[in-house]
Amino acid sequence: MLEVAGLDVKYGDVQVLWDISLTVGTGEVVAVMGPNGSGKSTILKAIIGLVRASAGRIALDGKPLAGVPTHAMAGEGVSLVLERRRLFPQMTVLENVRMGAFHPSARGRERERLEWVESLFPILRERRGQLAGRMSGGEQQMVAIARGLMSGPRLLMMDEPFLGLAPRIVGQIVDIIGRINAEGIAVLFNEQNVHLSFSNAHRGYLLESGRIVLEGAGLAMLEHEMVKRVYLGA
Repeated sequence: MLEVAGLDVKYGDVQVLWDISLTVGTGEVVAVMGPNGSGKSTILKAIIGLVRASAGRIALDGKPLAGVPTHAMAGEGVSLVLERRRLFPQMTVLENVRMGAFHPSARGRERERLEWVESLFPILRERRGQLAGRMSGGEQQMVAIARGLMSGPRLLMMDEPFLGLAPRIVGQIVDIIGRINAEGIAVLFNEQNVHLSFSNAHRGYLLESGRIVLEGAGLAMLEHEMVKRVYLGA
């Protein structure tokens, strides 16, 4: 489905990604794990076009995505849930969620999509009229994910979806990722926590200082000597 090959990214004269290659297959959940500042978020931003690649290829189902503007990526079947939610705090929950169906390709199925995301997150139906800025962090994350799903993506990318959330809410988000994936939607997410990354993904990549240093099946990554020694203190 998604193929990233030889990706380099620079911010001005400073290079932050070197020769990144990864794939996400149809129906897969893939995690990119790495410490803060390793370049995890930049990978997702480069895929969706928020930052420009200085080298490499990004393709979806064999179609190059270079030159596709960010606002048109929903039409290609790709959606990104941004780090720290980035909601419109003075708009209601319903207004925020419906913004995800703004692209013309999604408008015809808006009602159907809304029913589905509210079945995933029943609290959003209860809080339709509440201002998004008055919700808790976990509730806001649910709104952000729901908004990302409203475009009907085939690939949902999530930038640190568990950041700052209470353990109970983390468990709920993990469950929702599984339910989303069960609908046939591929998921690519990044995370700093080793267990959250690799125990909830079919495959994983370990990123250090802008380079992929390890990849493999999710649970196998937890048993790898490098991961156990460096990240688990074994």
